Amino acid sequence: MAQSRISDYVNGRIEPSVASFNRLMTELGMAAQFSVMPSGMERTKLRSWMLHALIASKTGQGLSDEEWSLMRRNIDYLRSVIFSELSRRSLDRWSDVAQRRDTRELRRVLRDVSDDGITMREVSPMSGFLTEEERLSVLSRLRKVAP
Repeated sequence: MAQSRISDYVNGRIEPSVASFNRLMTELGMAAQFSVMPSGMERTKLRSWMLHALIASKTGQGLSDEEWSLMRRNIDYLRSVIFSELSRRSLDRWSDVAQRRDTRELRRVLRDVSDDGITMREVSPMSGFLTEEERLSVLSRLRKVAP
């Protein structure tokens, strides 16, 4: 594997495919194991994840200056109405992502099914990133998968 490709992986410019990751691990004398399991999210968390996953899919080329600005305005608004310590820590993390314009981390958090991702999305600054039609489409799909 080319050094430039490894550098791209390490610096977060691209993510390796499963096959490439396995090749890298083999070269290091290691084996990777993956498991796939349902996330077990309750309906409201699944809805939030589905909406945010759609936003993540729309960020393929990154966010525009206007979108980063909208995200920062949303964070400022949330800071004015949210006072719990846990939520404030999440807002600090969102703010860091926005300040660094870290599209890779943004997409990771938007799609993260772990407790950390769920907690972050509870104070999501992504309001205004989906059209009403896109939002309703997701909600329609949710009704079909999770009665």
